Amino acid sequence: MIRASCHTADNALALEFDATPWFIEADRQSILHLTRQGWSSTWIADALETHPGYEGLHQLVNYAATRLRDESLEDPTWDALNCSVNQSDAMHWLAENRPDIATLIQDQHKPR
Repeated sequence: MIRASCHTADNALALEFDATPWFIEADRQSILHLTRQGWSSTWIADALETHPGYEGLHQLVNYAATRLRDESLEDPTWDALNCSVNQSDAMHWLAENRPDIATLIQDQHKPR
């Protein structure tokens, strides 16, 4: 299980969930992009919100898109939603299930 959490910018809604299905479906570039974003991306919530069992995540995304829409329109750099993945869980899962990507990530973070 790859633990992840999301919360709305106003902290009205927050939840923890399993991000493993995203990692199963994601291509290499998406995973590498996630690492460059500090293991934080709303893409995960967007991708999983329609999966069965992720109804709470759908409610959180919907709230951020509708209730916080005006604030995000006023300032396009303002994120109505924040999602983070547990780096340790993700790297452990990648090492076991997608070792080529785990190696790429480790190589990118080696001191030169």
